[in-house]
Amino acid sequence: MMASNRAHLQKRFTTAYLLLRMLQAAVLIVFLVASLLFTGGQVAAKGAPIWGAVLDYPLFVLPGWLMLAVSALGVLMVVPVLSLARLTDAGRVVGAFSATAAATAASFFFAWSSPVDPSSGLRWVAACTDGAVLVILLVVAGVIAYRSDRARAREGLPLWTEMDADDER
Repeated sequence: MMASNRAHLQKRFTTAYLLLRMLQAAVLIVFLVASLLFTGGQVAAKGAPIWGAVLDYPLFVLPGWLMLAVSALGVLMVVPVLSLARLTDAGRVVGAFSATAAATAASFFFAWSSPVDPSSGLRWVAACTDGAVLVILLVVAGVIAYRSDRARAREGLPLWTEMDADDER
């Protein structure tokens, strides 16, 4: 019973974490598409419109405090995701890594491309925090995926990764 509660909590925390991180990536996609359509393709403060702009760049600026709050929330949410993870959760942990990679790219893009203002430093802190979480997830996801593959191979189950399958050919 205790293991099923842990697994249930791990699934819930991972789902909430994935939603948060994918929201960060979705904001970047909206920004880039809207910039292509309305600001003449200008996506950075140092750039210029490539074609006729309907609206001035930037369409919106994410406040540094908001980016830092989302980043801090991500840090708080990844702790139970990782602390509750077992070898059977390898797919979810690797998925959390992938979503964090997209969110980190979005954070660094917004820190780099936004006009310099008083909250620019907070944007960079948020991006670096997301980057640190990404590195931690890289290590943890790699270890869990490797150990999970070894355990699954011993049981004759399909592997999460195809590293060993390439060696057998």
